Amino acid sequence: MKPKKQIIAPPVKAAAYFNKKSSETGILLLHGFTGTPAEMRYLAEKLNESGATVYVPRYPGHGTSLIEMANSSVDAWFTAAREALFELKAHCNNVYIAGLSMGGIFAILLAREFAIQKIALMSVPCTLKEKTIYAAPVAGLFTKILWVPNKTKGVCDEAARKEHICYDDGIPVRQSWQLFKTIKKAMKALPYVDSQVLIVQSKNDQVIPEHSAEYIYSRLGSEHKQIVWLSKSDHAITVDYEKDIVAKHCIEFFLQQ
Repeated sequence: MKPKKQIIAPPVKAAAYFNKKSSETGILLLHGFTGTPAEMRYLAEKLNESGATVYVPRYPGHGTSLIEMANSSVDAWFTAAREALFELKAHCNNVYIAGLSMGGIFAILLAREFAIQKIALMSVPCTLKEKTIYAAPVAGLFTKILWVPNKTKGVCDEAARKEHICYDDGIPVRQSWQLFKTIKKAMKALPYVDSQVLIVQSKNDQVIPEHSAEYIYSRLGSEHKQIVWLSKSDHAITVDYEKDIVAKHCIEFFLQQ
């Protein structure tokens, strides 16, 4: 008999999170590449406490195993984000999006497609920082995963780093190249995005190009846009030292204007 495929369940903290509060305002929170809904949970809870219905979906292959992620695709993750948007729209009259890193890339593409009124882009790359990405198509022919540990997890706060749930033991090669192409697609879409946009980035972000926030700001078609700079956090600003500042600005942007 053919052995059954083992299904790996994500840790409870890494599972999708949905909490209904208001039928008027819903906020879709999208996590990043190799991350999980856990990195958006604190922000989701603060937004929920302030009156919004929140939904943090989990992309296929995330929060389970890196091998499972390497057998998925960026298209599958974007489809999951898109379907989550439809689900939230079934519960709320107005739906906004907040995305961290790759989640912000998805937010840009969804805003372009569905004319979302408000989006928050947090630690969103305008490209991938490492030039070795150009070798990914060839490297992907020989290996699915580069087993390179990520000791910092993109978090400065040591206590938060220990609790941060993400893949920190390697990078899926083929999916990295897919992400690179998806970022390029999102950057081309910027002039056609006229949503109100909140951009948040740390000057201490070690993962993305330091000019990402300005690049995105300058190319957005939006009339209403702003950049908030942080200084103490690394890439995962929703769990790092300044997570309360991030939450404060998102609450004001989505719920108090």
